[in-house]
Amino acid sequence: MKPLEEQTLVRRIVTTMIIVIVVLLLLSLGGWISGGWEAQGEPAPITKYEAELIAIDREAVKIAYRDQIQHLFQVWMKDEHGQPQRAQVGARQARRAYIDVMNVLEERERKSKELAR
Repeated sequence: MKPLEEQTLVRRIVTTMIIVIVVLLLLSLGGWISGGWEAQGEPAPITKYEAELIAIDREAVKIAYRDQIQHLFQVWMKDEHGQPQRAQVGARQARRAYIDVMNVLEERERKSKELAR
């Protein structure tokens, strides 16, 4: 891979757009999973598929986290400026988001089991 300075303008724009889309998708997933899009005070409906949906959500979060860490490492390999501090900040933010989302999923799972009783 060429360093950022040697990449064409089009390639830089495409790379930036991909990063923006991934970040927006991660933020959207976090908002959706946390119930932030639901009306205030209105619990998300529990369906007979809840256990399966929680498992799928867990796997998606794991994949997104792994992809983000890989991305941080790839950036580090391409651009040493400010590293490893930049990668550490990104990894810390990714871990925080991962833990927050997994806590929300655990709560959904707990509520689902309570309602199933």
